[in-house]
Amino acid sequence: MPRFDHESGLAEGPFITGSNALLAAIVHGAQHAIIGLDLGGIVLSWNDAAARLYGHSASEMIGRSFSRILPHHLRRDQEAVLARLREGQQPDRQETTHLAASGAEIPVSAAFSAVRDSGGVIVAAALIVAERPMHRSSRGDEWTYLLAAPSPVARNILVVEDEPLVGLGLAAMLENAGFDVIGPAGDVPTAMALLDRHECALALLDINLGDGETSAPLAGRLKEDDIPFFVMSGYLADVQPPIFSGAPSFSKPVRARSLVAAVQEVLG
Repeated sequence: MPRFDHESGLAEGPFITGSNALLAAIVHGAQHAIIGLDLGGIVLSWNDAAARLYGHSASEMIGRSFSRILPHHLRRDQEAVLARLREGQQPDRQETTHLAASGAEIPVSAAFSAVRDSGGVIVAAALIVAERPMHRSSRGDEWTYLLAAPSPVARNILVVEDEPLVGLGLAAMLENAGFDVIGPAGDVPTAMALLDRHECALALLDINLGDGETSAPLAGRLKEDDIPFFVMSGYLADVQPPIFSGAPSFSKPVRARSLVAAVQEVLG
């Protein structure tokens, strides 16, 4: 398995990690709402996309409880999610409803991720929120929430990464290099659904997706469809499913320039 790690990168450049200046800039300019919370649910950071989505400015939200943008009947659910994070568990992505400043309900997809200090202690939470598009169902009297329409571009890159901030950083890095990104997806079912709806020229797979799940089923499908893929892991020295053998691999933290150079070599 060819390896690309940060010690043998082609040139000096930033790592894609969850806690550095690169991600701070990405968070500020991201298209998705990214909200930093303390472990009690108090807002610590509020990016521009969050202000556009909810209609609340950063000054109105920082220092206030996140429950301000939740319908009353969902507040206990969010308290349970934060409790899981405090215990070191990774909550599932949620299809839920938030409230705008106007009081209007916003259908959203929300993913929580733990923020750890240099010693690995969970000190805060990051929440990435995307508004879900609404389409009329065939019955006409119901609303259903569907994935975005397929992209006509055949040079898309699928990004699969279970840490939302790291996935967002990878996506932004590839888009800045001129590529189109599908995702990022945080689990196998989401990634499979994206592959059903989009043409894909290359995939970037995190091997371990948490809770014992790996991206091996995705690798199998990609091989069947003759779609090349790269793999990432913080544990490349460990034994991995044989489906990943022979795939170019990147040890975490991934150096951006090394990854972009490898992608350019494959896609031109």
